[in-house]
Amino acid sequence: MKLKSLWVVVIMIIMSSCGNTSKQEDNKLTTFYFIRHAEKVKDQGNDPELTPSGISRANQWVNYFFLKDVDRILSSDFKRTRQTAAPLAKSKKLTIEIYDVRSLNGDSLLNKYKGETVVLYGHSNTINSYTNDLQSDSIYKELDEKDYDHFFKVQIDNNGKSRAQKLAMDFIE
Repeated sequence: MKLKSLWVVVIMIIMSSCGNTSKQEDNKLTTFYFIRHAEKVKDQGNDPELTPSGISRANQWVNYFFLKDVDRILSSDFKRTRQTAAPLAKSKKLTIEIYDVRSLNGDSLLNKYKGETVVLYGHSNTINSYTNDLQSDSIYKELDEKDYDHFFKVQIDNNGKSRAQKLAMDFIE
């Protein structure tokens, strides 16, 4: 009789943990990291490559995300953003997904990547817009042209509540 009671308890625990798993998946946060491309070479036209400092900075993002799960890596279709995204994509064994800067917005990001952690590489005048779209406000201004240290993190729960932060990365020169 004791063995039968034990089995009933074990089965109930297994069933309740299965139910909790789906609840945990339902409550999974959507997280976006919006990162500006690293330093670009001047005088290379509209699609320049990264400088040696920019390459170093791109490599340092690998350290920042070392212990973080990343589901997707997005980049605009410019050399500087693809080159900034490349080291992290390689370290996480992910393919860089190219997005169209002109058609992307907060709604399209949330609809496509709900429940995932996404690192998006963009530009000083776009990453703040995506952050603001997901917050439904416009508190974050464009980054200064010389600002490569700041980035945005936005987390959204299943109820649509969002929390945005402007953060800074302490890069080694």
